[in-house]
Amino acid sequence: MIKVIASDMDGTFLNDEGTFAEKEFQVQLDQLKDKGMHFVSASSNQYQHLLGLFKNISGPISYICNNGALVIDERGVIVGEEIIDHPVLRTALEYLESEPQFAGAEIILVGRNGTYCNLPADSKRFQASQYFYENMQSMADLKLVFDSIYKLDITWEAGGVAKRQSDFNHKFSGRLAATSSGMNGLDVMVDGVSKLTGLETLLANWSLSLDDVAAFGDNGNDFEMISAVKDGFAMKNSAADLLAKVDQITEKTNNEQGVQQQITKYLS
Repeated sequence: MIKVIASDMDGTFLNDEGTFAEKEFQVQLDQLKDKGMHFVSASSNQYQHLLGLFKNISGPISYICNNGALVIDERGVIVGEEIIDHPVLRTALEYLESEPQFAGAEIILVGRNGTYCNLPADSKRFQASQYFYENMQSMADLKLVFDSIYKLDITWEAGGVAKRQSDFNHKFSGRLAATSSGMNGLDVMVDGVSKLTGLETLLANWSLSLDDVAAFGDNGNDFEMISAVKDGFAMKNSAADLLAKVDQITEKTNNEQGVQQQITKYLS
């Protein structure tokens, strides 16, 4: 019996325009609540952005933010938080600034009190990133940020993810871990933190297990969560490397409301 539905947002629950069928989901959320079931928004995005996505929806939603570094339950209470140690953060920034394969990368620090970027505020990439990050500030030197940092978001304009991810993880093994973000970039959190660990935090609070969960995703940072739960799905439109590793594929894509269609099946 599925009691928890956890879904990634971009490319999964949301269509390519970044929206979803709000009226239909409001009905679904009301039914989930009536049945004592939980809906979890599990994303690499920050909390403020996720709240904005559901601003027209009323009802209980829990949030796994920043790939699991911040977990907020349906009461709006922080139940999990993983902050990067400042000396480790500084070492990582020095590495990214000195390593040739990361030259020119856009680096965003996602913090408790704000978001900080190494690009000029008038650059196109900075302005495009503001869609995902609230209160983003341009900083000439990110090592001067003293906020509590949940995540580094690293993107670049050309080249693949795999080698950069492998090299970074080798360098920072046991301290930080990079995972592909789906935006031709990497999300970096405290080693061991993932959407799965965020989900496990919520489940412990609800006295439920991974056998009670259905989960949906479309990219590498969803794999741990999808593969651990009872009913894990890769979206039909998922990245090829995820499709190759996951047994269950949704019948419909994100543009065809694939997740919402599956929710209807669980409700019936």
